[in-house]
Amino acid sequence: MTIKNDLLSRNLSFQVVRRNKVSGEVDSRRLILRKGRVESKLHIILKVLTYLYFWEKDLFIEPNFRLYKYRPDLVSWRESEIPTKEEKIPDLWIECKHVKYKKLLKLSRALPHSKIIWMHTLRSLKRTISNTKTKTKLQRASNVQLIGIDTLMETWKSLEESISTKQNQWMVTLHERNLMTVSVEDQSINGFSVRFHLLLGNYLI
Repeated sequence: MTIKNDLLSRNLSFQVVRRNKVSGEVDSRRLILRKGRVESKLHIILKVLTYLYFWEKDLFIEPNFRLYKYRPDLVSWRESEIPTKEEKIPDLWIECKHVKYKKLLKLSRALPHSKIIWMHTLRSLKRTISNTKTKTKLQRASNVQLIGIDTLMETWKSLEESISTKQNQWMVTLHERNLMTVSVEDQSINGFSVRFHLLLGNYLI
């Protein structure tokens, strides 16, 4: 039986060079992500874009950490408020792509002093909160935020195709807090715009 490459578990490397157009600062980092057997390419892209958005937050991608049966896509840590406890607790708990709102509410109750963030395409999140009942329940959880990522449909497809190789090089220019352009070297993806929209909650930075 032949197994398609997309179904194989493998590591993906992203060399990301980020330039802040306002400050002129340039920073380069290498990200390693594990693509699961049934994980979509969109999920990988969302995690990378989320990391870029929270660049200053010292995020860990795909951490070896669980709460109940849940594992975040990305997380940042803070020291426990209780001096006698040495373990760290999540500061930001981030979910990408599809997630049930009941899971967000459960995390919100379990981590009342953490920010629970759902990152997805703008279109998908708008569809979710078009349900008034769902939106109302999420609004009651004051530490839950929804941030939609917006770019052209053709760009999503091109980005998904670009990660078919194990080595990926992204050149990123930050224009303002919620707007960046991304180019992928060795691909026909040049300077596409990505904008982040807060749909629920408060900005972190």
